[in-house]
Amino acid sequence: MAHWGQPPWSAPPYPQHHPHVYIPGPQYANWWTHPEAYGGRPNPPPSVRSKQYPNLNPILAADTTLLRFDIKRKPRTEILASTYYSNRNSPARASPFTHMRLISKSFPWTIDIVSPDNITCEVVWDALYSALQQPIVDSEWGFIVRDGEMKETVEKAVKKRLTADGGKGDKHYKRIDFLGDETIFKGLEKDDELEKAMVLPLSQGVTETWVVKLSS
Repeated sequence: MAHWGQPPWSAPPYPQHHPHVYIPGPQYANWWTHPEAYGGRPNPPPSVRSKQYPNLNPILAADTTLLRFDIKRKPRTEILASTYYSNRNSPARASPFTHMRLISKSFPWTIDIVSPDNITCEVVWDALYSALQQPIVDSEWGFIVRDGEMKETVEKAVKKRLTADGGKGDKHYKRIDFLGDETIFKGLEKDDELEKAMVLPLSQGVTETWVVKLSS
């Protein structure tokens, strides 16, 4: 049976810096490492469980979450404050874990989260945002330009982003631009076939691999 609120075990050795790896910084002090910051007690267990994914926090599970936010913007400012602060330190999963992989039908990259502490909802949200703020590199652009429709989608997204920022934003083409208008977070789900397709042959998979569900 799943149990929420258990303390984490030790993290695996840190990987060297890699564009697909997200390592939470020290600002992600959670209840287990700094209980005094949160009144000395963890968040209460969620009252609703996902039927499909009972071990996943229901605010993350695609079949239970009512949370919708635009991943083009920082979760801290985009998610309703009452929702954000009441869930940010909740464990992402019922039992402790320190390595998680995010994939999606909407983008071709994998996002590995490697944390020194138990992964929380805030870490998941911020990892997704941070990874998609990375610039598109030359090799990726080389694939994009081979598909006229994909290239047009990216260029329209860049123009729209810069217009929204009043022309003062980052003019580099970013991974978030690859998504076009499909940037609304709708939770995490499982897809074994997609997971098999996304893992590089002969490479090691990650047990906690989750599919990010997005929509326009």
